[in-house]
Amino acid sequence: MSQPDNPISREEALNLLLASIAMEEMGLAHIINAEAEKIQYALGMLPGLSTASTLQDVLNINDSVQDTLATVIQKEILLNNKLKQVANIISNGNDDPMGPRGPTGPIGPRGATGPEGPLGPAGPTGGPGEAGPAGPTGAPGPIGPMGATGPAGLTGATGPIGPTGAVGPAGPTGPEGPIGPMGATGPAGPRGATGVLGPAGPTGARGPIGPMGMTGPAGPTGATGPIGPTGAVGPTGATGAIGPAGPTGATGPIGPTGAIGPAGPTGATGPIGPTGTIGPAGPTGATGPIGPTGAVGPAGPTGPTGPMGPTGPNFAEIGFSAQRAPTTLSASGQLGNWTVTSPYYSGTGFNPTTGNYTIQQSGRYSIKAVISYTTTAAITATLGAGVNPSLIVRRTSPVQTDLISGLFPVLNVNVALVLTLRAVLGNGTVTLAGDVYLNAGDNIGLFYEANGLTIGLNIGGTAPSGTIWSVHRLTD
Repeated sequence: MSQPDNPISREEALNLLLASIAMEEMGLAHIINAEAEKIQYALGMLPGLSTASTLQDVLNINDSVQDTLATVIQKEILLNNKLKQVANIISNGNDDPMGPRGPTGPIGPRGATGPEGPLGPAGPTGGPGEAGPAGPTGAPGPIGPMGATGPAGLTGATGPIGPTGAVGPAGPTGPEGPIGPMGATGPAGPRGATGVLGPAGPTGARGPIGPMGMTGPAGPTGATGPIGPTGAVGPTGATGAIGPAGPTGATGPIGPTGAIGPAGPTGATGPIGPTGTIGPAGPTGATGPIGPTGAVGPAGPTGPTGPMGPTGPNFAEIGFSAQRAPTTLSASGQLGNWTVTSPYYSGTGFNPTTGNYTIQQSGRYSIKAVISYTTTAAITATLGAGVNPSLIVRRTSPVQTDLISGLFPVLNVNVALVLTLRAVLGNGTVTLAGDVYLNAGDNIGLFYEANGLTIGLNIGGTAPSGTIWSVHRLTD
């Protein structure tokens, strides 16, 4: 079989195989990167998405990424097997699949001189040599044998393989369809006032106690429970071999008495005897004569009207309700610049400018706050595990205490081998509500705690009534 004109060496073939594996790995890496960018685009981490993705959109994209990764993993298994085969060939160190080439054998003996060949063509005429002395003309000698053809020279080394051309960039992923905007959450309606408690009715007169019946006779004693079972008899000893008849042996000792069985259950309590009969009623005394009817006296004067009772307590008599215009915050701090104009209202002790409320009377207080927000920029980096921004109702004096707190909603995604993401949602609402006991002179306020979040938040969102805060003393 003829050989190709330009055969490649074993080393060149191995290099080409390794280069093909590397190029396929680069292609798979671009595919995985494109899938990751698809998820980042859907989550709003890349520019171009006008509205936020819904949960169903994120789940659909996740299914698509999983299908693609399954195909990539199958291809990786084939490439891994291919790489192992190439590495196995390299480790064996063979130049030829038929086995290594043996050493060159010794040169064999010179063969017999062949017959004289035909006279070759006349060579070119040489230049005239120097004239030597004329000698005797010798007889023409025989033509010597032609020498053996020398071995072929070594093949020159193959030049290095040129660098592999760069893989072209992956085409851009088509944009996802727009997701409809999420409707805004309506504000919570105010709690209605508690109705006035009506007066309690008069207590009725206690009726007379009836006569006590006679004590009945004691019931009969219950039957004695059955005797417990006799303890089990010990096992019989093995029968000895029959010996010669001898004198009658002494009677053996009596075995121990078995354990006493457990006591039987207590008999049922006898029924209560019947109630004794009520004795006969004594004779009724004779009815006395009816006296004459007395004359009707004159009507007495009408008594004065009693004083009016005190008015019941008002649920919202002590407290306030305030609204705050949207502002952008990028660091922790107290929320101030509140508005108490109608339909909101102020109360004694509330400072709308600073947001501080000084408690006027000790007691139980109901605290409510509804805070909407939006992010001011797209998230470009994932949040650390310890970053948890929140809103807090805090007592600032006499001792600082966090009374009520609520965390901002955080999206936490971990798709194996593809994406790990932790980010604050683009918009949402944090609701704080609770009842606490406060002392007169305590100061409280509403605070934003960034807790490591560096992007700005628009507290209040896009609606003027996006932030509402109210505090009221509960009636005792």
